[in-house]
Amino acid sequence: MSSQARSESQAMKAETSRELEALIRRRLGEAGGWMPFDAFMAQALYEPGLGYYESARVFGAAGDFVTAPELGPWLSLAVADFIQWGWEALGRPADWSLIEQGGGSGRLLCDVMAELARRGLAPARVIAVEASRWMRERQREAYAAMGLDVRQTASLDEIEPRDNALYFCNELPDAFPVRCFAWRGGAWRERGVVWRDEQDGRDGHFAWNERALDAPPAIDERLAAAWPDGYCSEWSPGLATWQQALARVMPRGYALCVDYGYAASEYYRPGRSEGTLLAHVGHRAVEDVLAEPGGRDITAHVDFTALTRAGRAAGIEPACWMPQGAWLAQSPAVQARVGELARAGGPEGMDDMAALRRLVMPQGMGELFKALIQVRGAPTAPPPWLERFDRLPALEHMP
Repeated sequence: MSSQARSESQAMKAETSRELEALIRRRLGEAGGWMPFDAFMAQALYEPGLGYYESARVFGAAGDFVTAPELGPWLSLAVADFIQWGWEALGRPADWSLIEQGGGSGRLLCDVMAELARRGLAPARVIAVEASRWMRERQREAYAAMGLDVRQTASLDEIEPRDNALYFCNELPDAFPVRCFAWRGGAWRERGVVWRDEQDGRDGHFAWNERALDAPPAIDERLAAAWPDGYCSEWSPGLATWQQALARVMPRGYALCVDYGYAASEYYRPGRSEGTLLAHVGHRAVEDVLAEPGGRDITAHVDFTALTRAGRAAGIEPACWMPQGAWLAQSPAVQARVGELARAGGPEGMDDMAALRRLVMPQGMGELFKALIQVRGAPTAPPPWLERFDRLPALEHMP
């Protein structure tokens, strides 16, 4: 991107942010001057025409962050292994559905479909679920360039139940709006958003404000007992809604979720006293999630304990859970590709191998990111190449 194009993009982003700021301020006034953070986050990310995912170029070098599909073929190979395993575990049905949710640029689904075609696997239907209209347009262009027949929907609610469904998502629940809390004097407080007028030389801005929290989140009391006074964190009400919708759509099938996060015992450990809430701007993580609404990504890590509990409540069982590094390293297709690059030698595969190291090494994305496989109405044994790396018991472990 040229410097002129970058300046124009930044100017457009700033103008959009000002429009969204004015809209949120108006809604704040209508709500009595205070709103829960999940309402603020939903508008900042998804407000039609103004939210971050509705109006910005977010992926790749020109955006604010890079996701695994932009780092070579590795994620698509491992996802294709999951799909082939799931299809075989379902009895190799002729009529089966492939569903991706939150596919961003559309690249991952395109790469997965290309890999499945090489294996002679053809789903009867392919469905892409994407809440952002702007993203759906970008995905439509990508699918058309590949000649793919993909049905696009804005939500799982628009899909009729599909037996023999194979579902996958990459970095989806980390973008679900979260509610925030503080632990003060042994009591729960909800952290919400207010507007502060100009004061002490600082322009008007959104700010945190606390209220009593009458219905606290379902966090184990043993974890709360160890928190220092003033401990702050968040929880994701959207996990339960998502899992209920997925259970309705997938009466029989398998689901794969890849995202960054922890078991509850790690998520809510005493030392993590400011939670995981962050914003991303220009490939930098920043703590101020209230500034420039619509102009920066807002994200929170995934509580995989809460996710699997929400799944069980909806009738979806976890099959295995592990770090992304172990999942990718044990993928048969990833191992085969590494062997091909090693035999070929030369500089051609160096970039791909560097990307793989970033994806699998603990100091990169290998330990922070996790892969969760869930099942509904089908055999619950995990893929055999992943069995000895399963960490499911850690999701319920308490210190």
